[in-house]
Amino acid sequence: MFLEILLFFLLGLALGVVTGLIPGLHPNTMLVVILSFAWFLDGAPFYYSLALVSAMAVSNTIVNFIPSIFVGAPEPSTSLSVVPGHRFLLEGRGYEALFLTVVGGVSVMILTAVAFPFLLWFIPFVYSMVHTYIHWLLLAVLAGLVIQEKGARKVHALLFFAVAGFAGFMLLSTLPSRQVLFPALAGLFGLSFIITSMAHSVSLPRQRTKLPEQHKVIKGGVMGWLAGMFVCILPGIGSAQAGVMANTLLRGNDRDFLVALGGINTANIMFTFIALHAISKTRSGASAAISEILGGLGINELYFITMIALLSCFVSAVFTLWIGKKYLGFITGMDYRTLNVLVLILMASLIIFFSGVTGLIVAALATVIGASCAVAGIKRMYLMGFLMLPAMLYFSGLSTGALFMLGL
Repeated sequence: MFLEILLFFLLGLALGVVTGLIPGLHPNTMLVVILSFAWFLDGAPFYYSLALVSAMAVSNTIVNFIPSIFVGAPEPSTSLSVVPGHRFLLEGRGYEALFLTVVGGVSVMILTAVAFPFLLWFIPFVYSMVHTYIHWLLLAVLAGLVIQEKGARKVHALLFFAVAGFAGFMLLSTLPSRQVLFPALAGLFGLSFIITSMAHSVSLPRQRTKLPEQHKVIKGGVMGWLAGMFVCILPGIGSAQAGVMANTLLRGNDRDFLVALGGINTANIMFTFIALHAISKTRSGASAAISEILGGLGINELYFITMIALLSCFVSAVFTLWIGKKYLGFITGMDYRTLNVLVLILMASLIIFFSGVTGLIVAALATVIGASCAVAGIKRMYLMGFLMLPAMLYFSGLSTGALFMLGL
């Protein structure tokens, strides 16, 4: 039985790496495929399925920062890492940026394992108290961000939040999410950054591999852990919105912010497994797949998933740092403008492949908004209004009225 579990664990790792390295290929897509072949596992111990799903989910959260930081092709959960990640890349610190996200993922896994008994009580307790106040929490986060701006920048920041939010509300209300999320986030944060950087004479410096001292990133790890718990407890709050909250509390410290972002994704996956056991709620594709296979999650199965997740996290962290160093060595010798052109072609191809021509149009619109925000000198953090405003309208009960007024 051990060898079979090891085989399914390795298969899950491989699938997590593949979905992490290919922008637009979401692990949920792979989970749908796995569920369609569930008959193959009929009669087999359910631990095989648990090893496969949990290993894939956790490894994906570690690896998927490689295309986000080095290529500018984000998923919803990594979109906020594009700007600080690229800034580090242009300063010759791209490997440090990747290392910080990996540290975030590993640190939250350790924190989760240590606090495991406490979480079994705490998550149901908090969920029963705050799940009806999501829109007010998001509004408070927006207010916290805007208050930090000076003078007329407050108005400009709100304007870009509203424009991105309106675009998100319209597109997500009228088109399938597969045609919207990847193209829009790629345009807002990836393509717009690449295009604006090409307008200036920018060269990619030699990349350093000196790493920060680990004790200097503890704050970001704890913040990522707490934000990941927040995502799990409150339906409708995603990693991107939690990233905005973390940035508000960290006051724009890029290093802590990257650690927090790396931690949010991994923490969220772990907390969704705990939530499935503690409150019988599915908060991720991975927990939904396990619920579909088992119908629930007992404490023994949860312990097993935690052990698999810890092992998967450590293995994928080593792999991510290894492949990241190889990738940086490859792109450092290239002309930066040529590299940007190749990335633009790659991302356009991926958008057409996963989202069709409609996705390309969405990406073009999002790129215009993102580039305008950059030219105006406004933090691209406010472009997360694309996801935050629709969530605020939905949980406040105003989305139906808004759609009626727009004739949709």
